[in-house]
Amino acid sequence: MRRWFWPGLPLMTVLAAWIFMLLGFTIWAAALPALLIVSPAIIVYGLIKIMRHKGGSSPETLHTRGMPLDMLAPVYDRYCPLIGLGRAFRQATIYYAELKDGESVLDVGCGTGVLTRLAALAVGQTGCAIGIDPAAKMIEVAGKNAIKEGSNAEFRLGVIEDLPFEDNRFDCVLSSAMLHHLPPEVKVKGLSEVYRMLKPGARFVLVDVDRPTFLLWWVLLWPLLFWSFTEDQVKGRLGALMLQAGFSKAEKVGSWGGFLGFWKAYK
Repeated sequence: MRRWFWPGLPLMTVLAAWIFMLLGFTIWAAALPALLIVSPAIIVYGLIKIMRHKGGSSPETLHTRGMPLDMLAPVYDRYCPLIGLGRAFRQATIYYAELKDGESVLDVGCGTGVLTRLAALAVGQTGCAIGIDPAAKMIEVAGKNAIKEGSNAEFRLGVIEDLPFEDNRFDCVLSSAMLHHLPPEVKVKGLSEVYRMLKPGARFVLVDVDRPTFLLWWVLLWPLLFWSFTEDQVKGRLGALMLQAGFSKAEKVGSWGGFLGFWKAYK
């Protein structure tokens, strides 16, 4: 199955885009819905991979009211670049974090640990970079990738609404494309936990679904206005959520793709 699946994805995407272009879409406008159509195929592939390996000795996914993405673990590192969230996106997050040698940083909802490993490089051997995620399969892949790359990043199971760290522990906390996996009350609880663990004057860098800046994204993403997990974010309330969690200042410092916003807040 693997032999034809990954080569087939670009072909499927091109075919879907071609069909939309026949309907009158421009090439760039056709690419977006084409990717949205192909994405479910990737998720199904991940589910099949998990079912085939079920029954191993891996730890179990933690209970959370959010959405752990175990099903995407086998394909996540290929899926993210396909939808525009590749290394350049991760590097942009590191840029806004302004990490320095020797700092301690936490990546909440780390997935397979791409951002955490980049953070580990930024803080150097004297620093500390830890990634947490409730999905056991994600943490398993993250650990294997860290060993393969010789990274000193650490990974462990954890949920943002009950972080297993003491107060005033970290110089920086990162959250990348994770917050929209949480219901509203868990968002505020989780952001309050982030605030608790930051040192005074430390920073929080959040990138997630935000108010779309392009008309096409409104055409595609308007259903998110009626889902409680994303309603506040699509309406542009990310800053308000951080203020509600205790941060005294939160500002939007950048955007990605017209529907993801980079936000920065300080304790």
